[in-house]
Amino acid sequence: MADDSEIEARRQALKERVQAQIQASREAKEERELTAASELVVDESDLNAAIEEANQDFNEHMASLNKANASQLRTLAASLILVGSILGMASGGLILQGNPAELMNSFSLLGDDETVDVSGIALETDGAAISGVEVELMSYEGQDIIGVTTTDENGYFWFKTIDITELQLTFTLDGHKTVERIFIPDGAQIRPVTMHLGNETVVENEIRSSDGWNSEDAVALSTAVGVLTVLTGLVGVQAAVGARRAKRYRRTQYLAGVALFSRGLIIFGPAMILAGMVMLMISKDQFEDVGGE
Repeated sequence: MADDSEIEARRQALKERVQAQIQASREAKEERELTAASELVVDESDLNAAIEEANQDFNEHMASLNKANASQLRTLAASLILVGSILGMASGGLILQGNPAELMNSFSLLGDDETVDVSGIALETDGAAISGVEVELMSYEGQDIIGVTTTDENGYFWFKTIDITELQLTFTLDGHKTVERIFIPDGAQIRPVTMHLGNETVVENEIRSSDGWNSEDAVALSTAVGVLTVLTGLVGVQAAVGARRAKRYRRTQYLAGVALFSRGLIIFGPAMILAGMVMLMISKDQFEDVGGE
């Protein structure tokens, strides 16, 4: 009996040790799980913070690049406006120093040809063509005879290769009034001449009405155009300065719009100014009154 009791006691002690070890193992496992969960939460939080910081740095870097690009674009716009305006001022200076005779040709409908043909038709009062009319072409100022011809059976006459200047045509026919027409040839057929019965001389001065400019008008016009071109070019320079300073967007664009009338090299100056205005529209957030710092 004693041996049985001793065996039972050892068995009970072994059972208790096993249960204790199992309990200790469970507690150790739970502790490890808690520790791992805690470490996992800390790691995830750190990861999110790192990602957010990286995103912030990336956004700041991109914003810095965009700002730098916009600043470069605005600088380029200011340069284009400045160059276009300077071309306009140079064109204005050339106009002010130009020859009035050349200006008369440039503002007339004469074109670039140095000589043209002079032709037309003589008519009766009822509109029928009249032949045999003597037509004399001469210079208006010197009265030098350039050519003489007569109208054909269809009433037409024609002088070839005539210099573009102030001329006079004299139409003469027995029993009809003599017609003296003062004009500047433009390459097109002149207005029909109507021969009325009578013995008088009729003077038709078409230069004053529509065909040309006198020297005084040319000088006045050239001066006005030259001064306007120079002034609008100066306005363009102010627009370029405003674009560089980036303070007032609307004012800068208005000034650049006025500078378009400077007509530097006809179209090249305005084209450069217009390109600069488009670039300013793209980079307008750089201006203080729009969104700049």
